[in-house]
Amino acid sequence: MAATAARSPDPRFTFIEELDWFWRRFVHPPGYGKASDLLETHRTVLLSGEAGSGRVATAKALLRGLSTGDELFHELTWEWDKEIGRYRLEPAAVGDDDRVWLNLAQADERVWRAFQEELSSVRKMIVGHSALLVVVLPSKGGEGLWPEFTRFHAAIGRPVAHEVLRRYLRLAGVPGAATGPLPGFLRTNRPLRDVARFAYLVDLAHQKNPGNDYAAWYKAAETAYTGHGAEVAERIAKLRLGPQRALFLAAAMLQDAHVDHVYNAAMTLLSTVSYADECHSLERSDLVESLKGIGAELDDRGHVRFEELGYDAAVRAHFWHHMPGLRDGIRQWVGKMIDRTDLPDKDRDLLVTRFAGQCLHPRYRHVLVDAVAEWTKGPMTYRRQMAAHKALQRALNTEEHGGFFRKQIYNWATDDHLSEALSQVVIVMCAKVIALSHPDQAIVRLHHRARRENRTSDARTALLELVSGDPWFRRQLLLRLTQSLEGNRKEYEKDPDLFLDLADPAAFTAPGHHGRPLAANAEVRTMLTDGWRRVFHERDETIWQARMRQWLAVAHHDDRHRDVLVDVLVSGGEQRSAILGRLYTEARAVSRSAENGADHSAAFLDVVLRKISTSQGIQIP
Repeated sequence: MAATAARSPDPRFTFIEELDWFWRRFVHPPGYGKASDLLETHRTVLLSGEAGSGRVATAKALLRGLSTGDELFHELTWEWDKEIGRYRLEPAAVGDDDRVWLNLAQADERVWRAFQEELSSVRKMIVGHSALLVVVLPSKGGEGLWPEFTRFHAAIGRPVAHEVLRRYLRLAGVPGAATGPLPGFLRTNRPLRDVARFAYLVDLAHQKNPGNDYAAWYKAAETAYTGHGAEVAERIAKLRLGPQRALFLAAAMLQDAHVDHVYNAAMTLLSTVSYADECHSLERSDLVESLKGIGAELDDRGHVRFEELGYDAAVRAHFWHHMPGLRDGIRQWVGKMIDRTDLPDKDRDLLVTRFAGQCLHPRYRHVLVDAVAEWTKGPMTYRRQMAAHKALQRALNTEEHGGFFRKQIYNWATDDHLSEALSQVVIVMCAKVIALSHPDQAIVRLHHRARRENRTSDARTALLELVSGDPWFRRQLLLRLTQSLEGNRKEYEKDPDLFLDLADPAAFTAPGHHGRPLAANAEVRTMLTDGWRRVFHERDETIWQARMRQWLAVAHHDDRHRDVLVDVLVSGGEQRSAILGRLYTEARAVSRSAENGADHSAAFLDVVLRKISTSQGIQIP
């Protein structure tokens, strides 16, 4: 089955749209001005603040405040590289003019010390690329910061919570947001992410009952936020029969679905957990009465929902956390519901997303991993593939758990025996989800997958399409394809073919950042030379001849980059007579077919011949 991500979105523009949405809602915290000045002056700021003060949000805002909107924004990762035995950034993790942040808030002493040991070299990379870097310090703040780095340190305080709330509500279109009373929710020292979540719930309450006043919206939002745990526990205690509880859970997992689908889901759940119901259907309560018994209702379209905001989430949480013997049954039940052909796509997506939400806890993340692996076993269907996509997308898009699931995607990507179905899921997650916030990691994972696929070339296609839209991406893949082998790094057979796919001469000579083409960079030229050298050594002429002719055709036409393109090919030939002879033969063929005129062709051939002769130690007068 072909991957559904035929062409991934451009991470540069997709992420900046999300960042602009956040930027309009951002309230500057105390200390923001100093942090911005340090960032502008030193291109690096080490940011500290108490937990819940919005450090990561401030890091993004600082970068956005010093940008034109055309730069690439992404998060760096500081991870242990088992192949070289140390922590490091991915090679070429930073490109020209990038806006990057690194979140070390949860770093332990070892990680923090390792980063400080490398900070000078990291800053050299940042300055060399005219990039900007914000590092969120560990929770201890500036304590333990080496003296030479204190000049980059800035501490922020907490912005006023009610200003954050009112800005969110005003931009959401909630009437009177600037003057309405403040909720009791803000009396405690809430983390800013909780304030943003509360604003979202107030907006939902307003949409649900626009005729109410602020007091009612705040009360509904606060109840939804703190949960209906006690109410749900009390109701479940009264629902002693299996069919009642099955309907309760089905309604919570499929809220807003048609009642028929909720009923079928409840019946499937009973079957999955082997519940023996001997009661005849004529003796059971009708659906209206049954729904009333669990506190749910039908709208005028026959869709099921709970009246109180957030009640469905409380029901799901109760079954998951307080009925541990049912967890495996819920996982199996969701798998069966995915396969039901009568369940609409939107309802399946809701079910899977809500199931994934229950698994987003360090104790249960493996349940979601196992579920995705199970859904992608055997014959693959569109429904199973979409379910795996939705579940992983839900997990990857969370700040707390995204790193764990990106690591899981990496483990799958490097599995030599990964099933084709799961491989397709990995490809889509890299191209459509991970690439938006962690493009460097998406490239690494797609590259690993492309090296290992046999019957298809979907990872290869997705990888090349991802890097084709941005010079930085193209450079990073080029580095991975041509970097020197370190330690026990494995040399992969498919890399020369990937290099030939990547080595489009028009792309390397096209204007990039500030109008500079990639080929103008000395490091890039060295990597291109290394790539051609390996191709010439390991591939037959029939494989590389067409790409060589393309390079020569561009060199013939483009006077500005002629020397660079021919130099790379000649240097890659390494004084091998057969290669250099073929190079000159192809150059003559290009000249004969060109329409630039005899003088232009003669000048081109003269350049090619002189460079070949020089490489062989022959002086041409």
